[in-house]
Amino acid sequence: TSTGLVTPGIVTDNLVLKHNYAAGGVVPVSDGAVYFQQANDDNISITETTLTTSGNCSIMFWYKHAAGSTAWAVLGHTSETNEKHLRFLNSDGKLKLESNTGNDIASITLNSSYSDNQWHHYAVICTSATITAYQDGVSLAVSNPGMSDDTTINLIGAQGSDGDSYNLDGYLCNLGTWTAALTQAQIKSIMWKKYGDLTDSDKDAGATGNSNLVSWWNLSADAN
Repeated sequence: TSTGLVTPGIVTDNLVLKHNYAAGGVVPVSDGAVYFQQANDDNISITETTLTTSGNCSIMFWYKHAAGSTAWAVLGHTSETNEKHLRFLNSDGKLKLESNTGNDIASITLNSSYSDNQWHHYAVICTSATITAYQDGVSLAVSNPGMSDDTTINLIGAQGSDGDSYNLDGYLCNLGTWTAALTQAQIKSIMWKKYGDLTDSDKDAGATGNSNLVSWWNLSADAN
C-alpha cells in the first residue's frame, strides 16, 4: 500500500522502504533498509541488551535474503565461548535461538523458504514454556520447552568477538525486541508500522503501565 509518489516509478510504503516498481519487483533502494554483505563481515555494534527469561520476550524484524552460503545471525554477541544468538540455518531452513549458556533453545522449521529473494517478516515469541516463530504473521511452529536462559545481545548481523562469524547476507529493517510475549494480533499490527506509528499498546504488549519495548532499530543505511 503506497502513501504517495516520491519520484516517478518509486513509491514509499508503510515499511519505510522505497520500492522501485520499474525493476519488476519489490526492490529497496539505498536509503530504505540496511544491506549486509557477508563477504565484508558487515555487522552493527549495539548497546548490550538482555532478553530475560524471568518474564517473556519477543523479537521481530523484516528480512530479505541475499546469497549467503552459510548460517547467518540476525542478533548475536561478542562472546566466543558462550554463543548467544538468533540465526538462520542455511543447511536445513530453520530459525535457531541459542541461550546464554550456549545450549540450543529451539530450532523452528520455516514453512517457506527464507532464500526466495523476497521480503518476509519474522517474529520469535518466547515464554518459559514455549517458543513460537511467525513468518509474515503466520505461525510456523511451536518449540517446547521454551526459553531457559537469559540471552544477551550486542551485535546485529554477526556473532563473535570480531564480528566475523555467521555474518548476515541481505537486507534488514525495523528490528525490535520486547520483554513480553506479543500476541499474533499484535504481531500483525506492529509489522506494518514504523517506530513513530507504534501505539502505547504496541509498546506495552499487554502490560500495565510499563513499556516492554526494549529496543527498536529502523536500520536505514548500509551496514559498512
